[in-house]
Amino acid sequence: MSDWQQRATTAAEIVYDTFMKQVLETHVLADRAHPMSEPQQKRVVKGTHINPHPVRLMTISGKGGWNKDPEKAARYAKNMNITLLDHLLSVVRGSLVLASLDWLAQNPEMEETLLKRRLAWIAAIAFMHDLDKDLQLPRNSELTPEMVAKQQQKYGLTEFLSSFGVELNGAQLLYLLEKVEATQSHRHPPSPLPPRETEILSQYVRLADKLDGVWASSDPEKGGIQGVLKRLQNDEGSLHSDFLREWQALELFDPHHPFLLDELQRWLSFLCRRITGFPPLLEMHLDGRLVVLLPTAHFTEIIAAALEKLCATLPFQLELDVSVRGVPALYNGQPTYAELQAFIQEHPLNKSFQDLFRIKASYQASLTDELDGLLDDYGLSPRFPTKTTGASVHLYSSFADLEHEAIQRLRKAAHLILLLNLKVKAKAKDGIPEPEQRETLLLQNIEAERPAWIEAIADGTAESASTRRIVTALWATVASEEDDDIHDTIWEAEGLLQSWLEGNEQTSGFNRFITGKGAEVSAAVQQHFRQLLQGERISVDHEKKLQGRCLFTDQPVDLKDNINSALGLYEVKTSAFSGRDNRPESVTSEKAHTNVSPVSIAEHRLRADAHAVQGGKAEGVPSLISSPVTCGLFGGLRLTHDKSMGAYSLYDLSRQEVKKGKVLRGLEMYQARHRMARMERMANKTKDQVNQLGMMLRAALRIGRPIHVFRGLPISQRAFFYYDAMPRLLADLIGGNALRLEQIPHASHQLNLAQLILDTSGLGYDALRLYAAPHTRLQGIAYVWCHLIKQDKVNKETLEDLENLFRKEQINMNEQDGALVQLGQLASGIQKYVSSADSTNEQLLVFKLCLDAVNEARLAGQTDVQSLTYAIAGELEQNLIRKNKAAARENRNNQSLTDGCLELAGWFVREVWTKAMNNHAPSQKRRRILGSIYRMAFLQAHRQRIQDKKQANNNNA
Repeated sequence: MSDWQQRATTAAEIVYDTFMKQVLETHVLADRAHPMSEPQQKRVVKGTHINPHPVRLMTISGKGGWNKDPEKAARYAKNMNITLLDHLLSVVRGSLVLASLDWLAQNPEMEETLLKRRLAWIAAIAFMHDLDKDLQLPRNSELTPEMVAKQQQKYGLTEFLSSFGVELNGAQLLYLLEKVEATQSHRHPPSPLPPRETEILSQYVRLADKLDGVWASSDPEKGGIQGVLKRLQNDEGSLHSDFLREWQALELFDPHHPFLLDELQRWLSFLCRRITGFPPLLEMHLDGRLVVLLPTAHFTEIIAAALEKLCATLPFQLELDVSVRGVPALYNGQPTYAELQAFIQEHPLNKSFQDLFRIKASYQASLTDELDGLLDDYGLSPRFPTKTTGASVHLYSSFADLEHEAIQRLRKAAHLILLLNLKVKAKAKDGIPEPEQRETLLLQNIEAERPAWIEAIADGTAESASTRRIVTALWATVASEEDDDIHDTIWEAEGLLQSWLEGNEQTSGFNRFITGKGAEVSAAVQQHFRQLLQGERISVDHEKKLQGRCLFTDQPVDLKDNINSALGLYEVKTSAFSGRDNRPESVTSEKAHTNVSPVSIAEHRLRADAHAVQGGKAEGVPSLISSPVTCGLFGGLRLTHDKSMGAYSLYDLSRQEVKKGKVLRGLEMYQARHRMARMERMANKTKDQVNQLGMMLRAALRIGRPIHVFRGLPISQRAFFYYDAMPRLLADLIGGNALRLEQIPHASHQLNLAQLILDTSGLGYDALRLYAAPHTRLQGIAYVWCHLIKQDKVNKETLEDLENLFRKEQINMNEQDGALVQLGQLASGIQKYVSSADSTNEQLLVFKLCLDAVNEARLAGQTDVQSLTYAIAGELEQNLIRKNKAAARENRNNQSLTDGCLELAGWFVREVWTKAMNNHAPSQKRRRILGSIYRMAFLQAHRQRIQDKKQANNNNA
């Protein structure tokens, strides 16, 4: 790495960091898609909640959006759908880094102030280069200096530029923006022109914009990663340094191991920066595929270093596991005594640590006073749990109130307990002392006599012996506080514990027999990724002789090498049953047997670690939810290199109240790498599915990154939201299993309505099914509306939405539904005004009269069309007049009531009775649905007639 490369990247980072703080954090993230209500504003100002609405620039597509015009929608669908904000930030980062490296490659001694000033100009131009999309203007709309100045002020760009000593008015910025598009250059030359040094700046923005667009394109020749490489190699005029044209692509498809790919991406990015001075040009892990664009000159070196780091940091270092019987074991390493001491000192005070101090529950009562007397002066009195369940109990159910000195003594005791009770799988010839022998050796090295109450713990069971050794270790620990000789003899170098662990001339050490899969897993992961990188078939040594199969990948493994609980795989049970052919497990087998390949072991241990970082309840092996950690050009710029990636659950991404847990405020994903909603398992019940799907759509808008859900193996998707196994009902409800950014608000609205339907007594699943399916949607709308209109606490906006949907659905309604709609409209001409507040009987009067008249006529043997028509018409006219319900003549174009009733009766017999009802009286359920369509059409026709009259009167006035 050259000093000038590091200096170039650092300068770009400083300018970008200032831009993020002064522009993005202060202004862009405050610009939301919807205004907050007054209660929401109060909560946000108070600091108890965050703004619940998505950032406005995250709701607009920068590439690959959606349009009502099918031709445009098809064209947009060829591109990856990314938000306008991500596109703008990608162009900002890309132009900053490319320009900085290009300049310093030519002039490594370039003055720092000049470098940063020019980069600040570039950042402003890059962020504003798609101002027409920001303002939602048609493509190629002409911008004005006033428009530019307004947005420049809105986003705080004036203050940002000022911090680098730059002044730029709206007209000058417009001039530089137009130079980004070569065809629009010099449209509006300002007076005065911006400084001459700015003339070359727009070319870097143009190149970055083109690269981001090419990357998002699915064109097999000009798009994607190969398109980016060709564009760089064929660039004319933008880049002066050849090394910026030389990049090589790393592409891996490994859908079974997304967490491993995340870690590999992190190390590739980190080591690219360390070795070359700048991050990869592109890095994205999405839909099981990792793509990283690295500098050709260091390609092999970066990959080798990244694989080495990945394997070295897998969570298979020295590990403590305590069985349910309280027997401790060490795995994954053969530590020296000093390494074990460090391990004990750094071990978290978690359940494994607590389990070291687990004694037989029946001794709790008799030992409490004795232990208090022994340990109280040293701050180590037992903290028994308030409730005891099971055969054993923790001496320390909590470490919260222990002082630092007491915890150090407790760690010292834990060290002794661990080696006293350690499970060592060795043969008799190895001379490893059993726990009882170790206890005797310990007592021989302590001159003091063990208290009688400890000696009394002896009923011949393994649990009692373990309890006695734990209490003995605590006694020895406090004794060593008063007698340095005891401490030195047991804990110091060349003492008793070291001789046990490392061995001596007479016996072997415990550490020789500590097993684990660390080395095996590390080697397998190394081999796995090398085979992928070289395009080879994934294989394992001696695979033809291996009879077992990995639960996840079906990769050959040794049948005898089954997993155990000590491996700590996330939600993988030792008795997992897949039901696939040729598997060793059986539903009738009493013995657990599950094989998992070493690479999948690494994957699911990483998931366990990630879940520990994220927190929350584990709910089974999750579906694959894919959302990129980084997006766009130089996506790793300014991201911190944390030891473990951050994680946000679906609930974290939906949470608005600050005190209830982890909350995404907005800037986190631009500051560090975070896994978003990677640990979720898809719900089974419809109500839960609706809720979960709504949360995922809101999360996608909130993070401004695509979310793709796969229950099978992933395939490359360019939509913003995708769910391969979405239940048919939900796919119908929201418009398909693939959504572009602009379609998400409507889909979310549909899910909110679905939740209301499911939660409302009297509606439920059947009503939702009617509403969701396209061919019955009109029926569902009417049925739900007619039910909700009678509810006391129904949002008025919901009813209005349903009414608007009812009108829209009439455009494509089927013939049967159309017959009922037309019937309702005809009925509004013969029955006088009825409102939605009137009774259901009033609203259904004509419909019921028609049905009753048909039934009466059929009983009398009148089944022909003409007889039924006259029977219905007579009933209608007679009842409407008798009940004083007849409408005025003007409602039916001055037609007489008799003719109006005949017209409606004829329509009912021909279209409703004969076709929609198939000459049969409908069931009660079917009658309610048909009646709902009629009611809604009838009431809407009355309302429309009143509005038309008002409009006519206003026009006449």
